[in-house]
Amino acid sequence: MKYMGSKNRIAKHLIPIMVAEADSEGITTWVEPFVGGANLIDKVPTRFKRVGYDINEHVIMALIDIRDNVNKLPTEVSEEYYKSLRGTPPASITSWTRFVCSFSGKFGNGYARDSKGRNYAREALDNAEKQSPNLQGVEILHDSFENTSFNNSLIYCDPPYKGTTKYKTDNFDYDKFYSWCVGQSKLGNLVYISEYDMPQEYDNHLFEC
Repeated sequence: MKYMGSKNRIAKHLIPIMVAEADSEGITTWVEPFVGGANLIDKVPTRFKRVGYDINEHVIMALIDIRDNVNKLPTEVSEEYYKSLRGTPPASITSWTRFVCSFSGKFGNGYARDSKGRNYAREALDNAEKQSPNLQGVEILHDSFENTSFNNSLIYCDPPYKGTTKYKTDNFDYDKFYSWCVGQSKLGNLVYISEYDMPQEYDNHLFEC
């Protein structure tokens, strides 16, 4: 699914690094606490138990539809209908629509259009049909990173980056995130983070670039 900050284009470079480390440690569970459009976890080898979750319930509803209800997604969405969805709670079909028919795939960013009359819903459905088989078997959950804990897992984090466009969620607590990552590492997990700006050390724990 098209999503702000997607790692779709570079997943082929990131995944082998992490898979090799997981295999060397005998780890068979892959966790993504900021799963977003699932454009990386959908390419992780299926021999891993894959768990993706996100604080944004709209994105979780959209991903569940791609995985389970792709045949129910619309092929056309009018601007009038798109605007009628503003402020609606997370729900099947409508959450997906509010992502894929908005500018740049940024949720609630205005109805996407161009001079060529592109059908963004149809294009997104084509992508959903390609992604759906790769999401089979992936656990997709609505939760926030700090509410969960793991053992013997590889945890890949792709949080909101410092100093970049913000997501439509509350301000991100970086200190809480760093502390959680350190805690998960101490439990024996492999923790990887995509970021532009990270502290070299936090709570006597070194982050290695």
